Amino acid sequence: MLVAYSYYEELQLGLGDRFLREVLDRYNDIRKHPQYYGFMDEQRLVRDVTLKGFPYLAVYKIKDDAVIVYSIHHGHRHPDKRFRK
Repeated sequence: MLVAYSYYEELQLGLGDRFLREVLDRYNDIRKHPQYYGFMDEQRLVRDVTLKGFPYLAVYKIKDDAVIVYSIHHGHRHPDKRFRK
């Protein structure tokens, strides 16, 4: 996530901060309504939600009463790495 922050800050001052705020907003959305977002796997275990205004996904799983965020992942790069913790 630091790489994305730095990239956006280089593009435009303050854009990296906006990216981080969006990540935190999505974390809060997931915390409040974890079952609201769709599944991304056939077993219906792992879910994802797109960040507003950025080509990134928050990839997570609900386990018991906890939400495990695996990654904030660029939607167009390295799809095999989307489950990194």
